[in-house]
Amino acid sequence: MTVPLSLTGKYQVVVLGQKGNSEVTAYALRLVSAVSQAFDRLGVNPKKFLVPSTPASPSPSVDRRMLAVAVYFGCVASPSLSASETAMLNQLLADGVWIIPVVESLTNFSGFMPKEIAHLNGCSLADCGADFERLAARVLEGFGLLREKRRLFISYRRAETSGIAAQLYEALDAAGFDVFLDTHGVLRPGEPFQELLWHRLADTDVALLLDSPQFLASRWTEEELARANNSNIQLLQMLWPGQTEGATAAFSTFHPLTIQDFLGTETLGPTALMTDKCVGEIVDEVEGLRARAIGARHAFLVREFAMEARKEGLTVLTTLERTLVLLAPSGNRVLVMPAIGVPDAERYETLERLHQRDVGLGQTYAQPPVLLYDQTGIRTRWLQHLGWLNDHIAAARSLSIMDARAWLSDLKASDGR
Repeated sequence: MTVPLSLTGKYQVVVLGQKGNSEVTAYALRLVSAVSQAFDRLGVNPKKFLVPSTPASPSPSVDRRMLAVAVYFGCVASPSLSASETAMLNQLLADGVWIIPVVESLTNFSGFMPKEIAHLNGCSLADCGADFERLAARVLEGFGLLREKRRLFISYRRAETSGIAAQLYEALDAAGFDVFLDTHGVLRPGEPFQELLWHRLADTDVALLLDSPQFLASRWTEEELARANNSNIQLLQMLWPGQTEGATAAFSTFHPLTIQDFLGTETLGPTALMTDKCVGEIVDEVEGLRARAIGARHAFLVREFAMEARKEGLTVLTTLERTLVLLAPSGNRVLVMPAIGVPDAERYETLERLHQRDVGLGQTYAQPPVLLYDQTGIRTRWLQHLGWLNDHIAAARSLSIMDARAWLSDLKASDGR
């Protein structure tokens, strides 16, 4: 079947700079090549999923249906942009697209940047890597492709689609996904199964729903759908023949199935299976949707946190690593890292390393760095563990988006004391 563009979740790298400048053109080609190679290393087909837009393109543009990361090469002092280029920059900023400014030297950074993005943090060419591999890694971080665990959750009605669920589990596991399927997980005796299921759903990148005729007849599958919607989790909803798109799936992308997608005539039951071609299409769609899913959850955290910060008269700046710098009127700064899913030791380590790097470069912060997360679905026992860490670990602390308003208010009250 032909997959519509809206379902592919393609990644668009937008390369900007002074039009007609030979250095910008050369750098754009190097960057696209480096990103393509990085896609290959991750097992993501760049020909299928990467869409470059460069100054040398016949008509450079941004498709707002795709997840985008932009790079601006400042090779010309006091750059002059056309009205269309200025409009593109403003649109990228308005959409919250991550823009990475690159210059020869940071000494005169603002002199080589358009005023629209002169407030962003930039990096020098020397920091991009010999073959732009480090810059390409930053781009893939913006796409959300470099999270070590590519988590996926399969929701299904066991009586109808257990065979196909197992078939998809094997294919997605082989493609490098960390897949949760209730029959393949290892649970200790006495563990609360449903609480662990919600916890794992909160930590997933994409939920794959096998929408068979009686899928929503189960209380558990109906609740899984509701919880995924409440957590802003993107869903790939496979519609069995005869099933229609439901209004209850607010964050769903739909994949209609036909009888030709199944092996033989069976579409339901433990022995029903899908064709290899159909399974491959599902794996591709999950990969494409994953970047959009991570981007949406990251944007939710940033949007909610920034809104509450502005109410307190605080400013939120975005860094190259997609962390946030909270700036108080007194000039005091706090480093904040939005964390998608369940905060763990790896996230704390990443945040602490970023904080120590900044301190080593002479940056000062008023408080330890903060790990910002959405508490929806996380089990109580883990939330208590995070609370214990806040009481006993001085290097960093965690903050749920639900508690952000009170924390920001206290921060504003203590500013400048």
